[in-house]
Amino acid sequence: MKQFSRFNTIASAIVLSFTMLIGSVASVHAAPSDQQASASRPAVSGPQAKPAIEPGTKDAKVTAPLGSTNTVATEANGTPKALPLAGAVAGVDFQSFYNYCSKNLVYTTVRNTTTALKYIQVRVWNQGHYRELSTSVAAGGTYTYPAFYGVDGAYTAYLYVWNGSSYQYDEYQSGTNTCNVSVTRVYNAGGWVQLKIQNLGTAYASQVSSELAPYPASGTYTGTHYDYPVAGGAAIYRWFQVGTQPYGIVSSTSGSFTAPHLFTGDL
Repeated sequence: MKQFSRFNTIASAIVLSFTMLIGSVASVHAAPSDQQASASRPAVSGPQAKPAIEPGTKDAKVTAPLGSTNTVATEANGTPKALPLAGAVAGVDFQSFYNYCSKNLVYTTVRNTTTALKYIQVRVWNQGHYRELSTSVAAGGTYTYPAFYGVDGAYTAYLYVWNGSSYQYDEYQSGTNTCNVSVTRVYNAGGWVQLKIQNLGTAYASQVSSELAPYPASGTYTGTHYDYPVAGGAAIYRWFQVGTQPYGIVSSTSGSFTAPHLFTGDL
């Protein structure tokens, strides 16, 4: 018990000291102007890939199922035993899915190009289990976005369409939702820090990088910045101007379950 109490005391002292350091540095040192930044250091470089649809903004309205579903046979992991990939119900089809780091969300996009409202059901298998939801999609080329949260890794989605008496199998589509953003410090000298941000996964990611100290809220090369690294690993490079004081920078993937990256130093 004494050892546990001592550990808590030490941990509390470390957190308090770091907090006081950040507060004192931020209050004493004024942030440098952007004009002082080197012309050879653009604030950020590299490809960005912000999704056309922000996570959580297009979730399809879930409704009660209209009746039974003629489910197809699958393996234990949810993959189909023997099914064609092409849609069996004309005009109602899966489109490109959206994978997000935020809450491990997957939008299993469905489009209806017929002239009538369609009632659909989507079942998603992931890690040996499945979930399903019922909704509808309007006519005339309309899209709907059945939302499945907590999808991690490989998954298979099945689309069923109501035929008046039951939900009939239409098609399936597989995907992978992996959130893996690497952040490394590649430059750390002369009052400058450069972070290298890479999306090594398959999901859209919003990376939030914040300078905690000494300049937490000012300028192109200081404060908080948002980046959208392209899935597949193409690198984004972001500069921070930290001067010669002790600094702290944290970079985290918005809405994800991954641990943030913390960088500290004294230049």
